[in-house]
Amino acid sequence: MTLIAASALALAACSGPSEPGASGSASGGPGARTDGPDPSILPAAADAAVTTRVAEDVVPPTNRWYSALAFGDTGLPVFPAPLSFQAVDGGFAAGLTRPVASENAIVAPAVTDVTLTFAGASGYGEVTEATPVGTTLTLGPVDVVLAQGVPVIGFTVEGGTEATLSVAFADAGDGVATATVGETTYGLAIDGGSVDGTSLSLDPGGTAQLFAVPDGGDALAFAAALGPLARGADASFSLGEAATTTVAYADVPTVVAVPASRAEGLECTLGSYATIHGTYSVCEAAEVSWAVPLVEPSASLDLSGITGPERKAVTEALTADADAALELPADTYFGSKALYRLANLVQVADALGSHEVADRLQRSLAEQLDLWGEAAGCASRAERCFTYDATLRGVVGLATAFGSEQFNDHHFHYGYLLYAAAVAGARDPELAARIAPVMDLVAEDIAAPGTSESFPVRRVFDPVAGHSWASGTSPFADGNNQESSSEAVLAWNAVALWAEVTDDADLGGSARWMLSAESEAARRLQLAPDLSAFPEFAHGVVAIEWGAKRDYATWFSAEPAAMLGIQVIPGQPTSMATLAEVPAERIVSTVDEAWGQASLPAMFADYLLMYRALAGDEERAAAWTTAVDLPDDAIDDGDSRTWLLAWIAAAG
Repeated sequence: MTLIAASALALAACSGPSEPGASGSASGGPGARTDGPDPSILPAAADAAVTTRVAEDVVPPTNRWYSALAFGDTGLPVFPAPLSFQAVDGGFAAGLTRPVASENAIVAPAVTDVTLTFAGASGYGEVTEATPVGTTLTLGPVDVVLAQGVPVIGFTVEGGTEATLSVAFADAGDGVATATVGETTYGLAIDGGSVDGTSLSLDPGGTAQLFAVPDGGDALAFAAALGPLARGADASFSLGEAATTTVAYADVPTVVAVPASRAEGLECTLGSYATIHGTYSVCEAAEVSWAVPLVEPSASLDLSGITGPERKAVTEALTADADAALELPADTYFGSKALYRLANLVQVADALGSHEVADRLQRSLAEQLDLWGEAAGCASRAERCFTYDATLRGVVGLATAFGSEQFNDHHFHYGYLLYAAAVAGARDPELAARIAPVMDLVAEDIAAPGTSESFPVRRVFDPVAGHSWASGTSPFADGNNQESSSEAVLAWNAVALWAEVTDDADLGGSARWMLSAESEAARRLQLAPDLSAFPEFAHGVVAIEWGAKRDYATWFSAEPAAMLGIQVIPGQPTSMATLAEVPAERIVSTVDEAWGQASLPAMFADYLLMYRALAGDEERAAAWTTAVDLPDDAIDDGDSRTWLLAWIAAAG
């Protein structure tokens, strides 16, 4: 579960991306994808070994913050921050999470302070509505509505119902009842019904909203600010000088919880919550908007200003790398990563004017892409090909890796492949046309700009968090997670580049939004997080973001180099600008921690050097000296000495 400069060397033969000001809806209605690619050209996938709890007319919501409600083991919690929520037999349990920090983690595990079970309901329900922002879980006659950013568990029933509460609620006036569990006071705002101790009655069409009273807040004031249930809450974007996200919760104001950076312009007088990401303000708003710097897609480094000795060293490295035997794994992760490496060699060769070398590498790249782009490939072989899973509604490589058959890490895998396809396709439009039917489906799997019957909208991207979720079914007590922020950034850069090749303005505009948001989130949450609220946490980076935890750990290694290296792999072009926004002193200190006291770290030495090169001329010079003599086995399989040296040279 696994990173990523504006360039003067734009891709040739590409049409431009969507014009500034292009916008799109995040799902349904105007955002429906009516002209997307047809997955029927691919062979059918084997049945996924996944238990689903999803209504027939809902596209299964893999890779969402709430995916545990729809798949796998029952009763796992999800985290509409700052609350936790989990289905129980015939009802749900919820509570206010409270963050606790230690040396290696900031955690806010699930709380089951209040449990409700509904008359006539049994089982763990099914997901009957799903957007990137929110979901409805139907439990018997009751619809339970959750939305990220709304600190409320809302529920409604068409025909009326009775429910039993695990704690007694007392009338507080104005249709509000309260109960205190430990140090938390909970409120229950009822419209069309009543509560008497542990018994709740809802009239036909009645609604109730369960909330935790914020620090410095008041239950009656909170309840008075509540609007309708945030059913269908969703997001849209606009692109101009910045990339702006707007999350719409209701037609009229309701209660939202936002970090300080998003509170400007909102009426935030209802108190605050402590979260794993610091203090959230509690505000009244129907929608919340915020802007992040616009990041433009790029597939090349600007080598026009490098010195003569640097050019000589990069050229010598290119000759060696181009003459070396190709190692081309067959699975969707390592196989795609190898093609990404090859595409970057093509780009450097073109930038250096070594066109014979570039053309030779292009031929090798095209040969492989033709394999991956063969629609019926999986009918005759077991690798380098794709199938379509009609149950989970997505594209799955037949040679899997890291649980990709359960939709884990698709954006990490497919970003590498689409980047290679965009580079090679821009040089050879005939190749692009041959592979487009399959590559369009690969892009649609992770980045569909609108909902269709065949794919969910932007499968992995969470517009409220600003980043993606890597686990397909989220079978964890800490919610969903993402480790490699940088490979997620690569994915949206790659989709945007491919959209330029195919002149798909809807896909391209959506990808540029996600590229910008994910880049900002990578800096804000993992590379340069504000950890001042958690002095116990002893590190400068966060290696995995969870729904309920921020972890200094990785899925594959406990080495310090892994914690930072997985945030900068594979040193792709858009990173030259986005990573440089991290303060130089933060870059140096985190690289020092990752490198340790040995002459070389256990892994990712190349990417750590590339990152360090962004910290100023002195650091770049030192990184260059080390990189020139770096042992071959210290260079990652998605990297090359050519790209390593070209990156450091271009950082000057």
